[in-house]
Amino acid sequence: MSSPLQARSSSFVIAILGMLGAGACAPHRVETTTSGDVALTPMPSRRASDVLASWPEKQRETGTMVIAKYGEPAIVGDRMLVWFNNGPFVKTVLLRDGQAHDFPMPHMDYLTQTVKHTVPASKLDELNQFDGSVWFHRTRGELSAQCDKEAMNLLALNLAHDVITGKRSVGDARMFYAKTAMAFMQGDHPSPYVSALMFPTEPNAADPDHAHQM
Repeated sequence: MSSPLQARSSSFVIAILGMLGAGACAPHRVETTTSGDVALTPMPSRRASDVLASWPEKQRETGTMVIAKYGEPAIVGDRMLVWFNNGPFVKTVLLRDGQAHDFPMPHMDYLTQTVKHTVPASKLDELNQFDGSVWFHRTRGELSAQCDKEAMNLLALNLAHDVITGKRSVGDARMFYAKTAMAFMQGDHPSPYVSALMFPTEPNAADPDHAHQM
């Protein structure tokens, strides 16, 4: 016959396993009563502004602007905020920790925005040469750009489209990006390239590939 202590220990293990199963997807606080029983108390959901308060200044500024435009993110984490289907983007991800990027001038990349777009294999090298912070996920059919502001992501995505479609060469796209980004930083925003996507997105861009014949 098991002792009361063993019984309580077994109850604790069973409760924890249950929490890790069906209830683990929701935020909870684990508490124990004086009798040793385990209770799961729902934790209040965090607001993005509470998380941003401890982030670096630039990321905090960008986060505040994105929230003002698109509302609260769908996912709030200590190191990441995520929005889905906001504006023309299938996903927007704001990271607490940035990555140094020197094109067209030294800055930190921490805001990634993604659209549906196909990229022919023959254009992937040119896309990589244009900007290392622009990339393509073929299976998902998603084209992403990462910078520090939405305007710069729009500029990168619009120019990536120009390179992909043959409208611009890599050199022309990089020159246009540098000039337009500099004008934007100086408060001059005349180019539509920084205001909105200048191409239609492609909802059916995903490419699942095909099964290999064994």
